[in-house]
Amino acid sequence: MDTFFIEFRDPLFGIVVFFILLFILSFLSYWWGRYKAAKEHTDLKSFLGKFESLGEGDKLAEQVQTNSLTSESWLLLAQSFEHQGNYEKSVEIYHALLSKNRDPIFQKDALLLLGKSFFKAGFLERARQTFMQILHNSPRTPQALHYLILIYEQLQQYDKALEVMESLQELSPGTSNEKLYIECRILLNDHRIDIDEKAQKLLELYSTHRQLGYMIFEWLFTYRPALAWRHYDQSLSQRLSDVLWRLRDENLDLDIIASNTFLRELFTAKGSVDLCLGSSVFELDVLIALRRCGVAKAALQFEYSCDECNTISFLPFHRCPHCHAIDSLQSIMNLSKERFEENNSLQ
Repeated sequence: MDTFFIEFRDPLFGIVVFFILLFILSFLSYWWGRYKAAKEHTDLKSFLGKFESLGEGDKLAEQVQTNSLTSESWLLLAQSFEHQGNYEKSVEIYHALLSKNRDPIFQKDALLLLGKSFFKAGFLERARQTFMQILHNSPRTPQALHYLILIYEQLQQYDKALEVMESLQELSPGTSNEKLYIECRILLNDHRIDIDEKAQKLLELYSTHRQLGYMIFEWLFTYRPALAWRHYDQSLSQRLSDVLWRLRDENLDLDIIASNTFLRELFTAKGSVDLCLGSSVFELDVLIALRRCGVAKAALQFEYSCDECNTISFLPFHRCPHCHAIDSLQSIMNLSKERFEENNSLQ
């Protein structure tokens, strides 16, 4: 019998066993890859079948399938449609490309672009499903996690956004300010906490992290102005100029205003106090000069810019609507004509 079997202590026996195991593992790995690729394609086909066409997409999809242009060229065309605001055509091109090109890397990139198009077009549920499909196949995709947070934030589902944020922090450690922002949003939207308790917790957050100053003091000056003045950070004066401009005279702290040059100029320009003769800020200097001449036919209007991307917005924001940066708002003063309300009643 020894002539038919290799002794198990023979080194040759170990080499034979090693190659047999290597063959088995390679065989299983190959078929597992085939099975996984087929399953991903089936899942993607099922995912695309959930969405009805947004417009006349049949002809465009047929052109994508039959035209000799490369997939990369079609992607550029879809992005140009997206920049023009024609999201219907860009989405149809992405759909057609996903059906045509089965390369996993290309499909992941195309799905990301598709999800962004849905997000920009305002189809938040479709965008959510798209990014969830990406994470189903590639869980470690920071862009998909980031947009999923934005979607949950717009849907005011802040608890879910915080759950996704914990996953994103493992991949991108430098996102602590976003987590703090979401925690602050959860606090502000928690109706079980009374206003005084919210105010104290917001002040604790600001004293600990020194971030989200505009967001926190805007809320404090709206609901607890006296408390806001007691804990006021004078370095935020110019950023909060629009919030301070809208304060009623009975909610002002004259001692703090008198101790700060910018605040003296701002409230003198508004007409609430008379503590300076001019200002280094052109808009405030003009208003102060007009009031000293007895002419009060001008006022301030505000625009808002982002420190990161320099986008201009007519509405204040806590997260930039363009680049999604947090706590990047800067207030811009503009002179405008004072508006008076006339009483046109018959009495």
